[in-house]
Amino acid sequence: MKRFLLLFSFLLLMSCEVMPPTNTIYRRLPPNTGGTSLNENKEFATLIENDQINKKRVNAEVLTYLLNDSDSREKHTAAVIENTSRCDIILRLVRLSNDKIYNLPIRRNSKNQFVIEKGKYTLKSNICGANYYSQKEIIEPLILKLSNN
Repeated sequence: MKRFLLLFSFLLLMSCEVMPPTNTIYRRLPPNTGGTSLNENKEFATLIENDQINKKRVNAEVLTYLLNDSDSREKHTAAVIENTSRCDIILRLVRLSNDKIYNLPIRRNSKNQFVIEKGKYTLKSNICGANYYSQKEIIEPLILKLSNN
């Protein structure tokens, strides 16, 4: 019986052939864009250009919110986002009541600051191909550091 089992196992192993797959589909991958799509790169360029309008005034407002005690009656607050990744990113803030959306551009290895309305938000971003998702209630100045590490 043992011989029969051994012979059967040997024949089974010897009869199996390893065949390369015949229906493999090869697809050319897009060039490395750091994990972002072409559309997102265009959107980032537009957002960063628009971000420079009145930037000195926005910076002054952000400093005011950061240096002073937060006032619960105040409708707005500051958001300072640091991007330590090697990719430009767009941080998307969507208020949970869906009445306010912010698309905040942050250059690679830098910071950017914004004035936003207080509220409960969903935060989303694509950081060099990795997805970031969080929900936060922003009632005080937000200081956030994003990285792909």
